[in-house]
Amino acid sequence: MRNTRREIEDAFEGQSKGDLPPPAVFTQTGTVGQMEACGARWPEASFDPEGMALLALQMSRRFGFACARVPYCITVEAERLGAELLPGRGDTQPSIRTSPYRRGDLTVPTPPEDIMDPEEFVSGGRCRMVADVADRIRRENRDLFVTAGMIDAPGIASQLLGAENALMGYLLDRDVVVGWSKAMDPYACAYAKALSESADNVTIIGSASLDIFSPEMYHELTEPYLIRQISSIDGYSTIHTCGDTRGVVRDLARTGATALSLETSADPEWFIGEVEGRCRMFGAVHPIHTLLMGSPGDVVSQAMRSADAGFDAVTPECGVPPLTPDANLQALAHYRDL
Repeated sequence: MRNTRREIEDAFEGQSKGDLPPPAVFTQTGTVGQMEACGARWPEASFDPEGMALLALQMSRRFGFACARVPYCITVEAERLGAELLPGRGDTQPSIRTSPYRRGDLTVPTPPEDIMDPEEFVSGGRCRMVADVADRIRRENRDLFVTAGMIDAPGIASQLLGAENALMGYLLDRDVVVGWSKAMDPYACAYAKALSESADNVTIIGSASLDIFSPEMYHELTEPYLIRQISSIDGYSTIHTCGDTRGVVRDLARTGATALSLETSADPEWFIGEVEGRCRMFGAVHPIHTLLMGSPGDVVSQAMRSADAGFDAVTPECGVPPLTPDANLQALAHYRDL
């Protein structure tokens, strides 16, 4: 039997059976087509637990994937710590407008002492909501493999300070950015632990893109926090990173994460060779060129190449674009039968 929870568990264990690995999605899953079909729409579905759960289930109910994933954005942690959001629209996710720790082009140099403690952080707001929704989906749908997503400590710091402020701050006064990342570490670890108690897999968006960072910046600003975050997870864990990771892929494979989800479609065989079996590899269907803009045939072709390259599960290499056609998701879910 194909497209089962057991197949996905076997993929995480490195024990996939049969010739072709299972299809799955461990990154953002919401699309306009699914919203129109079930009535749970953005932006409300990012803030309402009923809508979040209903939309998450559409990947299974409409297309036959044996998985569900929440949430649909990367703003949960920063909002909980006081960031102000733009809620998004029907085809765009929430984003950070500003935070109490930005001062125009400057940032607060050290985290205030009156920030809530990590236990309070995970017990309220959308942090608690996402964990509760993941737990509910898993309890009520025993045949589905449930993923909860989050970001890493440097990512939280970057959102609170502003991405440009954080990058320039690292170049001009690295102690400020390192200090903020260190301060966010307990929150990221606490949230990772809480999500792992509610979901089968925690996918962490890691700050490892060499389009933005140098390898040296990755080793100082990201790697130690990712390792601690991964160690807080009781269950499966996946690191997802957008952009170029060629210079750090071996390091990512040594963090202790169960699996990596990277941008690998340009040369999937190279990435499989670099990892050398240290962890599982998921990919490598391009979200824009293939899922959004390609045909069902294109999706099947790239899925088959991913399978031939040796990926443990065939997945989009980044979040599913909101305007992805239903037919392309259907093709991914059933690429082994087409």
